[in-house]
Amino acid sequence: MSKEPKAKKHSFFSNMFFIFKAITKWDKTVVPISLLMSPFLILTDLIVAYFVTTLTWCIENQKGIGSIVLAALGLAAFSVVTGVIPNRLNEKTSIKKAEINRRFDLLLGEKIMDMDFEIAEGPTGRDKYQKAKNSLGYEGVYGFVNNFSAMFTNIIGIFTFGTITASLNPWLILILTGAQLLAMVSTAVESWLINKTKDPMAAVDRKLNYITKTSRDFAIAKDIRLFHLREYLQQMSEYFIGERKFWTNKMYFYYFLSDTLRLLLNVGIEIGIFAYIAYEALNGEMSKTALVLYAVSVTDFTHWVEYIGEVLSEIIPSNMLINDLREFLDINNSMENKNGRILPAETPYKIEIENLSFTYPETDKVILDNINLTINAGEKLALVGVNGAGKTTLVKLLSGLYRPTSGSIKINGTDISEINRDEYYKSVSAVFQEARIMPCSILENVSMLPAEDSDIEKFNFCIRQSGFYEKIQKLPEKENTLLVKNVNENAVELSGGEIQRLLLARAIYKDAPTLILDEPTAALDPIAENEIYLKYSEISKNKTSIYISHRLSSTRFCDRIVLLDNASIVEEGTHEELMALSGKYAEMFRIQSKYYEKEAEENEEI
Repeated sequence: MSKEPKAKKHSFFSNMFFIFKAITKWDKTVVPISLLMSPFLILTDLIVAYFVTTLTWCIENQKGIGSIVLAALGLAAFSVVTGVIPNRLNEKTSIKKAEINRRFDLLLGEKIMDMDFEIAEGPTGRDKYQKAKNSLGYEGVYGFVNNFSAMFTNIIGIFTFGTITASLNPWLILILTGAQLLAMVSTAVESWLINKTKDPMAAVDRKLNYITKTSRDFAIAKDIRLFHLREYLQQMSEYFIGERKFWTNKMYFYYFLSDTLRLLLNVGIEIGIFAYIAYEALNGEMSKTALVLYAVSVTDFTHWVEYIGEVLSEIIPSNMLINDLREFLDINNSMENKNGRILPAETPYKIEIENLSFTYPETDKVILDNINLTINAGEKLALVGVNGAGKTTLVKLLSGLYRPTSGSIKINGTDISEINRDEYYKSVSAVFQEARIMPCSILENVSMLPAEDSDIEKFNFCIRQSGFYEKIQKLPEKENTLLVKNVNENAVELSGGEIQRLLLARAIYKDAPTLILDEPTAALDPIAENEIYLKYSEISKNKTSIYISHRLSSTRFCDRIVLLDNASIVEEGTHEELMALSGKYAEMFRIQSKYYEKEAEENEEI
């Protein structure tokens, strides 16, 4: 496994191009509508300035009440127009931006599904995903789009009211701009400090999300009640919430310091400028109307400069969040999934494992150490050993989900690292310990295709082979019965054993040249398990098959048995050969046999 390169940091303009390219792809109206609001927001301030100035001029020149009323009616009319239209546009863009946020969420899901399994499963991949997920909040993608349109509006506002302010004294523009540059420096320091809290916060969020998900998982609901896990889960939640609170408080403390500095700076500058305007008016250098015009214009200019400072204070952290999003999307697969060699045509496959070792990323524990093993074409091989011996890791390597730390795996002489990853997945039909079904019909769960594209005859053959046919025939909708009640209200709940039979049928339906079963019958009793394995013994002809079972009696039909212990192969041979060896396998088998004999005697007595 290669070391992951350091994450690339994208510039603001690169991120802007990335975001707006994606937005335009999904909805071409969002950006134009957002920019269209800017003139209306500027007009509102201009109309208010015009009314106040006109009102002052009417009073100063002793105009009648009619002129004042006319100015007020004009203000009201323009205010309605410039207020209603932006509000309506804002409603439309808010709906569209929320939809775009969901699109980015789907994009993360697509990336997860395409990512190398070992990266997605590892702690680095999960932390990067959590940071990318956090970037979809108001301060991330959504905020980036809002702030960009706000910045465009601010630039127009600054130009408009800056022109009026500059006619009073150009130095005022420089003073106000200089103050905002200092505020921007404060913002940059704030963003740098806040960025340092994101990694620990993402790690805490990942743990807290796991606890939250577990507490709401119906699959573990029985265990929570029977083993009093509620208090434990609550304590864990409180602990991680406390840790999250610590980092959140630290983040908002940085916000507080920066906001306070900007506030003091802006207030001080405004007081100084208004003192200057008052001084000019008292010396008779300007009329009352001009005084009001400049006071309003300087106020508006100051506010627009402050607003652009606020936008920049938000857009800098938003830009960092977009970097988190892109850092996750930029993760490169280490396995060849675009080009690569095609699968060998001749089946079944001969599998050669040479000097294979494996260590999980960011750990020092060796899971498999210098494994050498040849699985002949069409052979049925059983992997046995105590928990933690490395059986599941080995089949994940054989499935192409992991890459060896060192050594190689070859099929028909071709190193699987050279084969197109997605094509190689087609060559393996696997059932793992974790039972997962999809929220669709039983037929679609087995075929993994839309119902109209599924082969019903092949489906019926597969469910008969897995022992699931009788159950399906008792259901009102038979193979069209929906599963997963969380999604489908009329769904049927299957037992653990029934789910495993369904997954076995799925593996048969795929009809891949290599068959891997990683303790898929753990929820079945020994008799039912043996029955299913005997059926697999029949249907796995012309396939290279690897079986893992914690019940050694279920592996006797295999051509060869390999015992893993302490990350290495310690024994291999047929059942009879290993029993004659009187080693670790024989000892484990005798212990299990006594247990099954005792269980059978108790059942007879009952």
